[in-house]
Amino acid sequence: MDLINELGELAFASRLKRLSERLMKDVTRIYRELDVDFEARWFPIMYSLKLKKSMSITELAGNLSLTHPAVNQLSAEMEKAGLIASAKDRRDERRRLLRLTAQGKKTVKLLEPVWEDIKSATGELLNESRYDLIASLAAIEKALDEKEIYDRVRTKIVARQVDSLVLEDYRPKYKKYFRILNYQWLDEYFKVEPSDERILNNPKKEIIDKGGEVYFALLDKKVVGTCALIRHDSGVWELAKMAVDKDYRGFGVGEKMLAHVEKQAGSRGAKELWLATSPQLAAAVSLYAKHGFKRSNINPLGGEGYQRCTIIMVNNLTAQPKT
Repeated sequence: MDLINELGELAFASRLKRLSERLMKDVTRIYRELDVDFEARWFPIMYSLKLKKSMSITELAGNLSLTHPAVNQLSAEMEKAGLIASAKDRRDERRRLLRLTAQGKKTVKLLEPVWEDIKSATGELLNESRYDLIASLAAIEKALDEKEIYDRVRTKIVARQVDSLVLEDYRPKYKKYFRILNYQWLDEYFKVEPSDERILNNPKKEIIDKGGEVYFALLDKKVVGTCALIRHDSGVWELAKMAVDKDYRGFGVGEKMLAHVEKQAGSRGAKELWLATSPQLAAAVSLYAKHGFKRSNINPLGGEGYQRCTIIMVNNLTAQPKT
């Protein structure tokens, strides 16, 4: 049984590594039989220096899409083998330039026909597979440039975790997150205004003691979102200060908080739920519209208002379907 083969997509990286090591091992075997002191893993740097007289570690790393430490390690091995030499750049002494030594140039000349043989044999191998593997690998690398596997896996992990999202009422130990998470988006899009500071620094006094509530969204005991239900003297209920940790946006945290606030407002007898937002927050406006909020020319919220561009939206809770 070949476990890596059986695991399929789960062992994709391991299978590529195994294939790479198998090919490298065979090529190195060829070099050994030719009595050439050369390692297959040195090829990209060797060929780069063949094409260009001298290159820095940083330049090589960029051209080969390798890490700086990886190029540093490989070049150190090659320098020890006498194939390349390094010297400070006369124009910038902070840079170290690599070049082929006389021995390195001699090795290149010796291996060039062998490299053509390797290219031809590899072409035959790819043809036998009946797939354009080179094009497929290029497509995979392009897709990774657009979205790394880290982001792809993390998206799925967080999306799964959101299913177990817990919403809790205000507790003193959560107070700091009400401020931190709201400052996060305010600093990102606007600036923190006096009206923001007053509410964010005193949520108990400004919201809870006046009949409202502050809620917190938790994933595995980590606060990833917060919002407030504010009761105004006129009997108007307002959804306010809804914020989601930037690392958890786009996974449905805001939608779950919004549904929770709507339910809580309805249980307190609210027939309408109002909010103030900015047209600049397109994702938020879209979410509110999805939940039945509509723009209004009336502003029953009063207060000091904000310098940032603001729109008023209202949701008729009595028109929502019963669940």
